[in-house]
Amino acid sequence: MPLIDVTYDGSVDEKVLRRLGELLPAVVGEAVECPEDPSTGPEQPGDIEIRFRQKSPLDVGDLDVVIEVHTQLFEHRVRDKQRRTDLIRDRLSRLPLGQIGVWLVLSEGAWSQN
Repeated sequence: MPLIDVTYDGSVDEKVLRRLGELLPAVVGEAVECPEDPSTGPEQPGDIEIRFRQKSPLDVGDLDVVIEVHTQLFEHRVRDKQRRTDLIRDRLSRLPLGQIGVWLVLSEGAWSQN
Protein backbone atom coordinates (compact mmCIF):
# COMPACT_ATOMS: atom_id res chain seq x y z
CA MET A 1 0.00 0.00 0.00
CA PRO A 2 2.12 2.91 -1.20
CA LEU A 3 1.21 6.35 0.06
CA ILE A 4 2.45 9.03 -2.33
CA ASP A 5 2.84 12.71 -1.46
CA VAL A 6 3.44 15.11 -4.33
CA THR A 7 4.61 18.61 -3.45
CA TYR A 8 4.75 21.05 -6.35
CA ASP A 9 5.33 24.72 -6.97
CA GLY A 10 3.28 27.19 -8.99
CA SER A 11 5.24 26.55 -12.19
CA VAL A 12 3.56 23.16 -12.72
CA ASP A 13 0.33 23.27 -14.72
CA GLU A 14 -2.79 21.52 -13.35
CA LYS A 15 -3.09 19.49 -16.57
CA VAL A 16 0.43 18.13 -15.98
CA LEU A 17 -0.42 17.33 -12.36
CA ARG A 18 -3.51 15.40 -13.46
CA ARG A 19 -1.39 13.41 -15.91
CA LEU A 20 1.13 12.76 -13.13
CA GLY A 21 -1.71 11.41 -10.97
CA GLU A 22 -2.74 9.09 -13.78
CA LEU A 23 0.80 7.76 -14.29
CA LEU A 24 1.93 7.37 -10.70
CA PRO A 25 -0.02 4.21 -9.79
CA ALA A 26 1.56 2.13 -12.57
CA VAL A 27 5.01 3.72 -12.25
CA VAL A 28 5.18 3.30 -8.47
CA GLY A 29 3.64 -0.16 -8.69
CA GLU A 30 6.43 -1.22 -11.03
CA ALA A 31 9.09 0.43 -8.89
CA VAL A 32 8.07 -1.16 -5.58
CA GLU A 33 7.14 -4.60 -6.91
CA CYS A 34 8.81 -7.39 -4.94
CA PRO A 35 8.25 -11.07 -4.10
CA GLU A 36 7.24 -10.26 -0.52
CA ASP A 37 4.43 -7.98 -1.72
CA PRO A 38 3.33 -9.28 -5.13
CA SER A 39 0.83 -7.53 -7.36
CA THR A 40 -2.51 -9.33 -7.27
CA GLY A 41 -4.05 -7.96 -10.44
CA PRO A 42 -5.91 -4.75 -11.21
CA GLU A 43 -5.74 -2.04 -8.58
CA GLN A 44 -8.34 -2.17 -5.87
CA PRO A 45 -9.54 0.65 -3.59
CA GLY A 46 -6.81 1.35 -1.04
CA ASP A 47 -3.98 -0.11 -3.12
CA ILE A 48 -2.44 3.31 -3.61
CA GLU A 49 -3.13 6.77 -2.20
CA ILE A 50 -1.81 9.94 -3.83
CA ARG A 51 -1.95 13.36 -2.20
CA PHE A 52 -1.03 16.62 -3.91
CA ARG A 53 0.12 19.70 -2.01
CA GLN A 54 1.23 23.03 -3.43
CA LYS A 55 4.27 24.61 -1.81
CA SER A 56 3.55 27.44 0.57
CA PRO A 57 5.52 30.70 0.55
CA LEU A 58 7.24 29.43 3.71
CA ASP A 59 8.54 26.21 2.14
CA VAL A 60 12.26 26.12 1.40
CA GLY A 61 13.73 24.24 -1.55
CA ASP A 62 14.58 24.68 -5.20
CA LEU A 63 12.88 21.62 -6.70
CA ASP A 64 9.71 22.16 -8.70
CA VAL A 65 8.23 18.77 -7.76
CA VAL A 66 9.07 16.37 -4.93
CA ILE A 67 7.49 12.92 -4.90
CA GLU A 68 7.65 10.97 -1.65
CA VAL A 69 6.70 7.30 -1.84
CA HIS A 70 6.04 5.63 1.51
CA THR A 71 5.78 1.85 1.40
CA GLN A 72 6.49 -1.17 3.53
CA LEU A 73 10.06 -2.25 4.11
CA PHE A 74 10.94 -5.60 2.55
CA GLU A 75 14.38 -7.09 1.96
CA HIS A 76 14.10 -7.00 -1.84
CA ARG A 77 13.15 -3.31 -1.78
CA VAL A 78 16.10 -2.43 0.44
CA ARG A 79 18.62 -4.20 -1.78
CA ASP A 80 18.05 -1.90 -4.73
CA LYS A 81 16.22 1.14 -3.43
CA GLN A 82 18.28 3.56 -5.53
CA ARG A 83 17.35 1.70 -8.74
CA ARG A 84 13.70 1.86 -7.73
CA THR A 85 13.89 5.59 -7.02
CA ASP A 86 15.68 6.23 -10.31
CA LEU A 87 13.03 4.20 -12.15
CA ILE A 88 10.26 6.47 -10.85
CA ARG A 89 12.23 9.59 -11.79
CA ASP A 90 13.07 8.25 -15.25
CA ARG A 91 9.53 7.08 -16.04
CA LEU A 92 8.21 10.57 -15.24
CA SER A 93 10.94 12.46 -17.11
CA ARG A 94 8.75 13.03 -20.19
CA LEU A 95 6.36 15.19 -18.21
CA PRO A 96 7.19 18.91 -18.05
CA LEU A 97 7.71 18.90 -14.28
CA GLY A 98 10.89 20.97 -14.12
CA GLN A 99 13.38 19.88 -11.50
CA ILE A 100 12.06 16.78 -9.78
CA GLY A 101 13.14 14.81 -6.72
CA VAL A 102 11.95 11.36 -5.69
CA TRP A 103 12.24 10.06 -2.14
CA LEU A 104 11.47 6.39 -1.44
CA VAL A 105 10.71 5.78 2.23
CA LEU A 106 10.74 2.14 3.32
CA SER A 107 9.46 1.47 6.81
CA GLU A 108 7.77 -1.14 8.91
CA GLY A 109 4.09 -0.64 9.27
CA ALA A 110 0.62 -2.08 9.03
CA TRP A 111 -2.42 -1.04 7.00
CA SER A 112 -6.11 -1.49 7.69
CA GLN A 113 -9.14 -0.12 5.90
CA ASN A 114 -12.88 -0.70 5.76
